[in-house]
Amino acid sequence: MGDDRLAPPDAITVDSDGDEHEEAWEDSVDGIDRVASVAMSLEQPRTASYIGTKAQVSETTARKHLERLVEFRILAAVEQRGAKTYFPDQAYQHFREVSQMVEEHDQSEIEQITVSAKEEIEHLKETYDVDSPADLRSAATEEETSSAEAREYFKKAAEWDQHLRMLSIANEALDRYSDISKQGPEPSHATV
Repeated sequence: MGDDRLAPPDAITVDSDGDEHEEAWEDSVDGIDRVASVAMSLEQPRTASYIGTKAQVSETTARKHLERLVEFRILAAVEQRGAKTYFPDQAYQHFREVSQMVEEHDQSEIEQITVSAKEEIEHLKETYDVDSPADLRSAATEEETSSAEAREYFKKAAEWDQHLRMLSIANEALDRYSDISKQGPEPSHATV
């Protein structure tokens, strides 16, 4: 074992089952915050039972908190195979990402993010001689496309989607800066 003095003072040692970490989380974080944390990290819709188990609350408690988060449009819900499932609301996620960009970057940095994303998209268009990620995915499924090429095309299409998403977020962030400059001083940015 290593020297105990190297661990941060508030580090939690987790045993092989993770029980100690789970107990610390349960003791230090409210149920609704645990439910929200689990739900906001979902990559696919999940039931209240699944989320409750991960958040260490009962299914009934999870459902109550999840329904509240749906009311606030933080989560969305849909019926799947006879069960109600929950997942992050895309509009709320987009709003959070725009807010985070405004908080973490000044206007000139966001302008540079915009330029970089556009340059990457232009490079993909030129490299693959297509106009959109959908065109690249379509090329991946053509009969004469090898499996290695298909894998590359799908990967590059996903990157293209990310650049488009970043452009959308940056555009809204720049709109906010424009609105802020009309109303008063720019938001302050903490430097580390």
